[in-house]
Amino acid sequence: MPGTNANTIASQREYLREKLEETFMLSSVIWSRIQARTDIKPVSSRPSRIPAVPISTASFRQVNPDGGPLGVGDAPQEVYGQLSCVYFAQGGAYTAQSEYATQGDSRAIKDYVAYTEESVSRSLAGFMDALFCSGGGDGQLDTIVTVGANYLVVNNANLFQSGQIIDIWTATNGAFVATVKIQTVDTTNTTIWLTTAVPAGVNVGYGLYVSGSAGTSNSSLFGRNYYQVAGNTGNWMNVLRSTYPDQFSVRNVANSGALVPATIRALLSQIILAKGVDAADENDLIVHCNVDMAAAWENNALLIQQTQIGQGGKKNSADVLANKAPDEMAGYEMVINPRAQPGIIDFLALKQWGRLEAKPLDMYECDGQTTFTQYATDGSVSTTNMFWMILGVQVGSWLPRINAYTTATVPKNYFGH
Repeated sequence: MPGTNANTIASQREYLREKLEETFMLSSVIWSRIQARTDIKPVSSRPSRIPAVPISTASFRQVNPDGGPLGVGDAPQEVYGQLSCVYFAQGGAYTAQSEYATQGDSRAIKDYVAYTEESVSRSLAGFMDALFCSGGGDGQLDTIVTVGANYLVVNNANLFQSGQIIDIWTATNGAFVATVKIQTVDTTNTTIWLTTAVPAGVNVGYGLYVSGSAGTSNSSLFGRNYYQVAGNTGNWMNVLRSTYPDQFSVRNVANSGALVPATIRALLSQIILAKGVDAADENDLIVHCNVDMAAAWENNALLIQQTQIGQGGKKNSADVLANKAPDEMAGYEMVINPRAQPGIIDFLALKQWGRLEAKPLDMYECDGQTTFTQYATDGSVSTTNMFWMILGVQVGSWLPRINAYTTATVPKNYFGH
């Protein structure tokens, strides 16, 4: 009887590729651009004050110098906003066996403990990036668009990460519904797949929130949705916008159709009207958007190309598409962020944004210890070790009037359109 492959398995060598591929995205885009401020420091658990002058001296009048009154003068009116830091933690855990089995190049292509610690730090930056892009101060990440048996369709699945635990609320300041864990994130179909069936009572329109958030206004990170507000509703760092109309509101040009250059020109003109000709350049204005709006902007250029057929003896048609989308919009840097909200283009004056940090990102420490042992059910020490990265932070936008945003139709084949 001839020997088969099954007879040789015991002595066959196995090949292991030396690179460990990650199928998920952990990168931070806009969060890394919002710098920690050195001119504003929390000194206790009390809120930090952010002063502003919404009304200047305005007692200007024409007078009669022939005995007429000059009128009573006035003075600038000051107001202050308040920022309180909120805290976020990202934990990691590993067993002793996983550490022993992967120490050194002869045992594994990656040191599992080092890789776990690195992944926790990187994923926390990704979580903060997502929360800034969607943050309205309530901890909400997205809204449910469709409910399936064990999945939820959302607006942008990149706001979530595989393995993430999230809370479901009926709405901000509403009722808590359930906590679920994400199995994987499907960015193509804007879907998050869950490890279990969708809990009963979960409906379209309910909000998906950061795990552990209170689900109430002004209780979490102040991000894009908190500050990028046109009109006089809501508040700016606890200052009611209606008290000082337009002074703490961003510029906006309403648009419900395709993105065209005229809309962007009008938006930039609104910034000039609010703070002067040089305001944008002096405050590091950038454009922040997702791939859909970058494509919408590029589509304007694709329509006006000129191609010389047969020039230079070439037999092939010209390639009418560059390998990357434009990196500027109206001359300003365009930051393309896969976590940005679809259909929205934000103009952000980075010099007037900043992070207030009560606890800079670091390992959670207790008496010099950063790794903690878990205890087994019988009271003995478990062979599982745990650690956490912790961050106490809040985001401020000091001068909203030189920020702006507009909307546009999401092009076909993007985010389910």
